[in-house]
Amino acid sequence: MDNQQTILFISNGLFYIFNNNTEQYSSKGKLEELKTIEGQNTTAYIDSEHFNLIPKALYDESSIKNYLDLTTTELKGKTPISNDLNPIDSKIIWTLDEKIKKTIIVQSPGVVFRHLVELFIGEPITQHHLPEIKIRSAENNVYILCYINGKLQLSNRFEITSDDDLLYYTLLCTEHTKLDREKALLNIKGINNTSLNEKLANFFLKENISFENNTLNFQSYLG
Repeated sequence: MDNQQTILFISNGLFYIFNNNTEQYSSKGKLEELKTIEGQNTTAYIDSEHFNLIPKALYDESSIKNYLDLTTTELKGKTPISNDLNPIDSKIIWTLDEKIKKTIIVQSPGVVFRHLVELFIGEPITQHHLPEIKIRSAENNVYILCYINGKLQLSNRFEITSDDDLLYYTLLCTEHTKLDREKALLNIKGINNTSLNEKLANFFLKENISFENNTLNFQSYLG
């Protein structure tokens, strides 16, 4: 990331602000208490439930509503947004809550809005030969991205309340993508939990499970 950027994370009604790519947030709190965003170069990563990935070769600007209909039936009070996902030659179509949008724009009129999953897709995978699973935590939600031969097969977001929820959704994603669990590498960020490691080791090779940047509250994603 640009070391002059202000990075803002929004998830579950909370905000975290990181200035100049520092590893420690400069402020956090409830979104309605957001008063100041320093700097003119701000990117806001929004943890939003509804998103869809469309290959650029198939993308049609006039069909945005149809793309959104695949993920949500309620667009009232939301702004549709489309961003480029160059690492996978695709577009992401997602919805931004108007209340979140207005709260941030008042403090930073030039803010760039991005879906949180864009950050995770933009991260390089560790290799291109074995299947790989990225697990990324965001408050009480988790993003699971599955790769086979270096290509993204699935990217999804789930609400979780426990380690068992995370384990269930991870296994569900591996089944859906027919990913070989015996060969899969698990790359986990935003979680600092030894019990989860033990549970995952019942289904994946323990030596293939890595917890990177074992910090919480989005610090893991600023490397």
